[in-house]
Amino acid sequence: MLTDTKIAAIKPPEKGQQEHPDHKVTGLRLRVGAGGAKTWTLRRRVRDKVLNRKLGTYPAMKLAAARIAAEKLIEALERDGSTAGIDRTFRAAAEAWIQAKKRPDGIRRQLEMHVLPEWGERKLGDIKRAEVRELIQGLEGEVLPNRVLATIKTIFGYAIYQDWLEASPADRIEPPNKEKARDRVLAMGEVARVWNAATLLGYPTGPWVQMLILTAQRRSEVAGMRWVDLDIDAATWTITADNTKAKRAHLVPLSPKAIEIIKAMPEVGDYVFSTTARGPIRGFAKSKRLLDQWLESKGSGLTEPWRFHDLRRSAATHMVRLGIPELVVSRVLNHRVQGVTGQVYALHSYAPEKRHALDAWAAEVDQAVNGVRGGNVVSIGHK
Repeated sequence: MLTDTKIAAIKPPEKGQQEHPDHKVTGLRLRVGAGGAKTWTLRRRVRDKVLNRKLGTYPAMKLAAARIAAEKLIEALERDGSTAGIDRTFRAAAEAWIQAKKRPDGIRRQLEMHVLPEWGERKLGDIKRAEVRELIQGLEGEVLPNRVLATIKTIFGYAIYQDWLEASPADRIEPPNKEKARDRVLAMGEVARVWNAATLLGYPTGPWVQMLILTAQRRSEVAGMRWVDLDIDAATWTITADNTKAKRAHLVPLSPKAIEIIKAMPEVGDYVFSTTARGPIRGFAKSKRLLDQWLESKGSGLTEPWRFHDLRRSAATHMVRLGIPELVVSRVLNHRVQGVTGQVYALHSYAPEKRHALDAWAAEVDQAVNGVRGGNVVSIGHK
């Protein structure tokens, strides 16, 4: 039987390779080359084929670790008849989870930006707890590390449910930051400054920011706006259930200025706001930095830190100030509707009230930008 002492004493052959079987785990072998390299392999018959699988190298992988790896592989072969389960990459598991749970595009972008570059081609079982901690600690911001950790935990949990993994390396890792509920609301003068700075950014970022302001929808939802979901004649935008955080279809009435912005967009690809003609606009953090740079260059920098999501909160707050009932504002924001009837008929219910709210909000933005109050048809420009 192999021991670490015996393995350390094995001399390389003069030429070729020699194999030294382990009599404790059938099929586990140590292959020693003439150059002195020592490689762990598992040889196992699977149906009518013989599998030869490299497990690792000695001494980086000690005997005990090689036996554990071999036993896991043997268990997978006996259970599934293949190694597909334990060979599954983090990318494959994440994609399967996104498809099965119909997660919004924002989750996919989060993974593509912060996780897949590091772990995309890594096998699920090879990712260690320390690597999870290291990845999360490398992320900046108060909220982002917590959100990424939550997504990672959910993907590993899904992998366990699918029997692709026995334990999650993200278990018992606490969110690194204690989040505070944000209450930042931009004053109308600040909204005007953001609007004017956005005009300097050009397509697609500038119009996208202005659409964030006018519609009060989430940044990922506006980024995912598709031509097929727009009815220009009816001045409406329908966000499908797959593309909303709430997983509910949502009808957004569009103000005249919003329609004007949309009509000015080049119709290439499926998305209204796109940098590639193949997918929606990306790089929100970069867009925010550019916008802040323009604000600073014009001497119009906002005195307090702000985020794109604050535009949504600001729109809601100012609509209430304008006398819009909170229930209507809640429908504009696509907040959860109580009751079966409300959930079933939520798509078109309150449509006139939502249109009035968003038109009033667009007129308020017009007044802030141009110094004159718009009517039902606003003419927002920039100074």
